[in-house]
Amino acid sequence: METTADQIAAAARARGPELGERLRLEADVMVDALGQQLQLVAWDREQLLGQVQARIAELHGQRPSVREGPPVRVIERRLQPLEAIDVTWAWLRRGRRVRLELEPNACTAVAELLRGLAYRLPPGALEIHDGTSSGLPTGYAPGGVDAPKERVAVIDGDADRELAAYVLARTGLRRSGVDPRGVKRAFVVGDLDLLERHMRRLWVGIRVGPADDPESFMGPVPASLLEPYRAAHAQWQAHADVRTWCPGGVLERTGDPASYLAPALFCTRWPVPELPLVGPMVVVVACDGVLRLQEVARQAQGTSTGKTSTTHSGLHALPSNPTGAAVVQIGGRPGRIPGPVRHVRGALLVERLPPGMPEPRPV
Repeated sequence: METTADQIAAAARARGPELGERLRLEADVMVDALGQQLQLVAWDREQLLGQVQARIAELHGQRPSVREGPPVRVIERRLQPLEAIDVTWAWLRRGRRVRLELEPNACTAVAELLRGLAYRLPPGALEIHDGTSSGLPTGYAPGGVDAPKERVAVIDGDADRELAAYVLARTGLRRSGVDPRGVKRAFVVGDLDLLERHMRRLWVGIRVGPADDPESFMGPVPASLLEPYRAAHAQWQAHADVRTWCPGGVLERTGDPASYLAPALFCTRWPVPELPLVGPMVVVVACDGVLRLQEVARQAQGTSTGKTSTTHSGLHALPSNPTGAAVVQIGGRPGRIPGPVRHVRGALLVERLPPGMPEPRPV
């Protein structure tokens, strides 16, 4: 007899606490795998594990409706480690069969963790494959993990420049600039001088080192990234409308064969030159008056359609239903920019700074 949706959902709900317990017991193994396989630094690894544990705990309190439907394919993506764990379990709790696939060079700890629970579920509820199929298998529906949209930062005229600098350093340089959710373009209204001083100090002072060094903020990068980074860096430096606030480059560590990059920081005016941003590089865009964020979204990632409206801060609103970039808003009133917005305001908390990031000081 074929396994029913109700049977799958009931088993997944019953085994939910066991999944949480396995995450706790195998935490050290998973953290080590993230470091060895993906070269993620210590603070990033710990944050990723804590986030997936929180998402799994949140699932326990949900009661999703159970509906019959086609099996789904879930992909563990190399650049989005551990995200397939809760996505897989959420589908199982809805009663759907899941085929879990791993992208090339993705963290294998996800497959190992879920293999330990697959045999406790009804037959065929969870299949685990160490590779990815060339296309969506026949009869399957896409179940994630979806690649995120690129984010841009919008810095209001009243935003704290020091806070903005730290947000941009953390979001733009995390994972040596290869985080798919990284912010590489920051659109700024108002004064640039103080922001420049804070950002230059951070770009020079951030610690780049081995993934196993607990004081590293940025770790190694794949050797294949070096030439694209050099080429993109040269294009930005050579552009007539671009100022180099902090030059980047390839770093060498004595006795260390790994590849490292020094972060680069550029400044330009609207409209943004259509040049590639590769690895740890961020461009600050000075904006006078109205900023056409519809064009920002187009340049950041894809095109966007929809109505726009002017806000009181002189910033143009994102299209009401954007398909381009999401936004990190720093300063200003919440709600000024509709759409997928993360709003950052308040004070800089030194105790929450990751290792390897310089502590605040006057500039």
